[in-house]
Amino acid sequence: MEGVSQNLASFTREKVLYPSHRDQVRPVLYNSWYATTFDVNEEHQLALAKIAKDLGVEVFVIDDGWFKGSINDKGGLGEWTVDKNKFPNGLQPMIEKINALGLDFGIWIEPEMVNPNSDLYRQHPDWVFHYPNRTRHETRNQLMLNLAREDVYQYLYSCFSTLLRENNIKFIKWDMNRSITECYSVKLPADRQGEIFHRYILGVYDLYERLTMAFPEVLFESCASGGGRFD
Repeated sequence: MEGVSQNLASFTREKVLYPSHRDQVRPVLYNSWYATTFDVNEEHQLALAKIAKDLGVEVFVIDDGWFKGSINDKGGLGEWTVDKNKFPNGLQPMIEKINALGLDFGIWIEPEMVNPNSDLYRQHPDWVFHYPNRTRHETRNQLMLNLAREDVYQYLYSCFSTLLRENNIKFIKWDMNRSITECYSVKLPADRQGEIFHRYILGVYDLYERLTMAFPEVLFESCASGGGRFD
């Protein structure tokens, strides 16, 4: 068992990890979640970044709460545009100040999830997993987007490629807090619903692949890892 474990770790490090990060020592990272939770703004984060710099931190990461409508865990997921009430100048001016301290900048995302209380869900209720003739269940006030669908995939790629192009972000914390339940797609007939788990994870992998290829300098790290997945 020890040899199997070591071989798997070596395979992941030498073959799976993106080449630009394979041989790098991981940076010392600070995440502001437990200091500010959803109450994020430029003033708070810059004050924390200065303390983090003094502690020897190399990457300063803002967690949940930075995007439109995210004042608690009941709304906003799926928007992925900066909340101008919290960051009226956008993210980049703050990032530049953090960079001037000698720190790289990172940010939290949760691409696969959506809150029913969001513009995205109100516009595209058919984009989530649920059985149309049964009670829909939420976990952590979240539903899961169906990444087996091309339109969902393209929307998410557009959101995050824009975020990374417009801001000097070097680290992505990619959360996936919710397990897959009620895995049904209105796009496929009843006798093909068994394909959804497989098609879904291929969509997730495609999104990873396109983003890591387009932004090879960005370090992507998974958080939580979900459950009930095909792989």
